[in-house]
Amino acid sequence: MSVRLRHKRYWLQVWIPDALRDHYEGRRHYEKNLETSDRWDAERRAAVIESLLKAEFAELMSGKAGTAANMRAAYEATLQAAVAGEFRVYTAHNPDPVEAGIEHELDKIDDAYGFGPEEPPPFVAARMAALNDARDIRQGRKPAKRPEMEPPFSEVAADFMRQWKATAGRKASNTEQQKEATYRLFSGFWDDRPIRGITDSDAARFHDALRLTDPSWARKRDAKTMTWSAIQRTYGNRKKGLSDATMNRHMAALKALWDWARRRGHCEGDNPFDGFHRKLTPGRNVSPYVPWEESEIGMMMASPPSRRDLLEVILVGMHSGMRLDEIASLTWGQVREEDGITYFQVVDAKTPAGNRQVPMHPALSWLKERKRGTPSERLWPAFNPEGPGKKPGADAGRDFSRYKTGLGFKSRTKAFHSFRKTVTRIMERAGVRDSEWAQVFGHERGFTYRVYNPDGITLARKAELMGLISYPTLKLPDVGSSAPPAHRPRRKHMPRKLAKSGKK
Repeated sequence: MSVRLRHKRYWLQVWIPDALRDHYEGRRHYEKNLETSDRWDAERRAAVIESLLKAEFAELMSGKAGTAANMRAAYEATLQAAVAGEFRVYTAHNPDPVEAGIEHELDKIDDAYGFGPEEPPPFVAARMAALNDARDIRQGRKPAKRPEMEPPFSEVAADFMRQWKATAGRKASNTEQQKEATYRLFSGFWDDRPIRGITDSDAARFHDALRLTDPSWARKRDAKTMTWSAIQRTYGNRKKGLSDATMNRHMAALKALWDWARRRGHCEGDNPFDGFHRKLTPGRNVSPYVPWEESEIGMMMASPPSRRDLLEVILVGMHSGMRLDEIASLTWGQVREEDGITYFQVVDAKTPAGNRQVPMHPALSWLKERKRGTPSERLWPAFNPEGPGKKPGADAGRDFSRYKTGLGFKSRTKAFHSFRKTVTRIMERAGVRDSEWAQVFGHERGFTYRVYNPDGITLARKAELMGLISYPTLKLPDVGSSAPPAHRPRRKHMPRKLAKSGKK
């Protein structure tokens, strides 16, 4: 800091750190006319301004992005400190030391900036606003809303997601990505303004525009980087838009965010995202998975996939009812034996009921004959771990989708998950009780059995149930006891001219 006399007035000059010059229009230093010719008065005013500037520099260097974000941070920090009494001053003329402390802080700013035509820096203006609001709160008055101090929608959504992800025991899943995608979409639609300004008509306009968006837009390669306007120009206003289930998910995420934000003072009033939920009725506005018929599975067995590891995963699915990701994630440490019964120990499931013992069906005996790997080695390691939870099911699912589509099964109601439907239908037709099959299937049992018989059925009984799975008309392919060869990704076809010439 330097204080120099210039044209009979003292001027302050403070060096701006290199990393912060973009926040000050590229200037190398901050200058201020101190509006006094008295050296002592000039140094007093300069000391106050320098201390405020250093606090502003510290806020900017803390890593928060953008001047507006730093203004809000300064406002919130000062408001909380003032209301809590951190500026307490004891004087004879004001019996309330907290109010006296607030007045003292305002006087210091007024001494530094209450002269001349220049406005105080944004950081200082934010502190002044906070001190004035704190004084109103101490005197029982409700401060006026300050739109310039409201966080943008994206910042509120990011805070909400941090709290949501911090929930104890929450597992990584696609839900996190889905919520963040919803908030990114609305933030673009809303121009990232504060959440407080959203009205019922705003929510309805967003809903209606999103409803008419191409259902496949999110699967495009550049979808995550596209702005709301670009998405609407490229994929909007279609005759066939998003499903009711997808719209329910988007609007429920926004409704939950609004409720969270309202409790924290970011908005008020009725939730504008309420009332958009549509009841899902199978066969009318939702198409659930349906079982594979034995004849359809016969087509698969007659024309098995070229990837043997995918074929083996299919065989496990149709003889266990396990989920695709549960199968693809199996390690040799999860293949266990107890009382002469070999079983899969499913772990790290979405729910506690999903962690269970699944006896190995006799048709899968080739797995018992295979040379075991280390406990942490996956049975089918060629499937790539993907997604938030680094699970290999997504990779296996894409290959199965390509395979079944190649056989002519193009309906989305027929997927790998349909094997769970097929196996459950076998159990129901065999008269197996829900409470028993749930323990193998990975669902919660009813209250009575869950509470009064927490140990459940025996492993031997579970093995009996697995033995009911039968496909009498099918001839299963012989996969043998050796491990499947490592999968090699498909090679891209070379252009015909290059292939003929032999050029690379």
